[in-house]
Amino acid sequence: MVIRECSLNMAKPPQQQIIARALEIVSDETKWTRGSMARLADSKPCGCLNPRAVCFCAVGALNRAAGEVLAVNGFHHAVEAERHVLAANHELRDLPTINDLDGRETIIEMFKAALAH
Repeated sequence: MVIRECSLNMAKPPQQQIIARALEIVSDETKWTRGSMARLADSKPCGCLNPRAVCFCAVGALNRAAGEVLAVNGFHHAVEAERHVLAANHELRDLPTINDLDGRETIIEMFKAALAH
């Protein structure tokens, strides 16, 4: 995995950095998916930390972002970021359900609300 140079404010808590990077990922419609955490270029499902993954669901994007931002397997940080997104949006459903049923625009708005919270 390539660690990208981050212009994120390192004074921000890891959750905020992870959500901001995940928002960057899913904001590009070609990098978003449903029904799988991540997909390869040929649309086959794969793990979100697979270096060949090219598109991600909301949870996959949070996990991928945690790995990029923290340069380690940041699973527990991604889970905390997911909880923050749900709490900031007063949402009782889980993020995969929202991703798959409500779509990318809803996820983008939820990530933005979590960053503003």
